[in-house]
Amino acid sequence: PEELFGPLSLRALERDEYIRQTKGYLPEATVAFVDEIFKANSAILNSMLSLVNERVFDNGAGRELVPLRCLVAASNEPPESEELDALYDRFLFRLCVRPVTDD
Repeated sequence: PEELFGPLSLRALERDEYIRQTKGYLPEATVAFVDEIFKANSAILNSMLSLVNERVFDNGAGRELVPLRCLVAASNEPPESEELDALYDRFLFRLCVRPVTDD
């Protein structure tokens, strides 16, 4: 999750708080690209659903508003499990690109 949502704050951990430093990461982005989105674990998928659906990010005990306006995502394979369907349904435009051939 660090590559999407930011690293954990070590100072906050010293105070027994679980807070991410989100500056420069997805929770503060207005436009974002996420590669291999359907290979994420369930914790990341739940956070992504909140981000895309409600425009919020749960950071520690607080809930932050997210300025996200456009999320573009890619995956080498379509979602294959039911738990991925909820996230897949949030994408308004879907384009299936076939592999490049020698023809």
